[in-house]
Amino acid sequence: MYFTIMHHADDLDVRIIKELGGSNLSQWNVRESYSNIADRLGIDDETVRRRLKRAERLGSLPGWKMMVSPRVLDCRAVNVSLRVKDERKKPGVISELIDLEGVIKFLNFRGDGLLLTLYYNNDDSLKNKLNLIASVSDCPNPIVWELAFPEPTVRVTVPDWKIIESMLEDARKSLNGVSKSVGLSLRAVERRLNKLTEGYAVYLQGTPNFNKFAGLSCVFIVFCPDEKEKRAVDHTIISKARRIELANTSSRHYSIFVSLFDNLAESDDFAGWINGLDGVKSVGMGIMKDLVVIQNWIRDEIIKRQFVK
Repeated sequence: MYFTIMHHADDLDVRIIKELGGSNLSQWNVRESYSNIADRLGIDDETVRRRLKRAERLGSLPGWKMMVSPRVLDCRAVNVSLRVKDERKKPGVISELIDLEGVIKFLNFRGDGLLLTLYYNNDDSLKNKLNLIASVSDCPNPIVWELAFPEPTVRVTVPDWKIIESMLEDARKSLNGVSKSVGLSLRAVERRLNKLTEGYAVYLQGTPNFNKFAGLSCVFIVFCPDEKEKRAVDHTIISKARRIELANTSSRHYSIFVSLFDNLAESDDFAGWINGLDGVKSVGMGIMKDLVVIQNWIRDEIIKRQFVK
């Protein structure tokens, strides 16, 4: 017999994860320091360091990936919410979707739900990809919404692409190691990385292990037809809900909120509260099973750009 040690995340843990992960599911400063997080939360940096190390030790927060903005790759991005008609076939559906060009991430919910993040080049490309997704999952009408990314303010050079490739799997790896692998000085790597993050070219993506968290990690997809009312709804949820870990409110009509709960009754109550807010048309809830970041396609794009003259 063996016992799994679970991470019982308290409110401070949630606030730290939220600060590190960014308010919109993406953190543009991939080297965010513990002291900066501590200053914003009004605590000491040793507390931040100790809490994050504990999460890493327990396996609930094993790492952070470096992601590339779709706009740097001359792409746009959408979220695709779908339900697999035959839940028994879901593992096979996932394995096929992982190999679909442009899929960079998916949230796998308990039951039949999936949420994909997809990069695409143009409307025809998106239409073809959505048709393939619908065919593979036997979900003829997935819900699709555009994701807003800021305009990059930096030109990504060949040395930059080498730095990005080196840090793709571990966005917080030692910069000394990055320096050696790309053949640049430590100072040059630091300077280029600062420009990439400040210029909205790359961002941080956490890879939590939801099976290591005590309780339930739930994702809420909130649809508001009116943009003005949506802004008010987003503000209300973020300001009043204590345990929001991450949020993405960049879309014109859809918002995503990730929160921890002790049990299903709490999550149902939270969904009901959101549904009662003025301007909310619908609320979908999924209980997180896996978050998978897929970087094969992005890696190929990065390598190609290193050889462009």
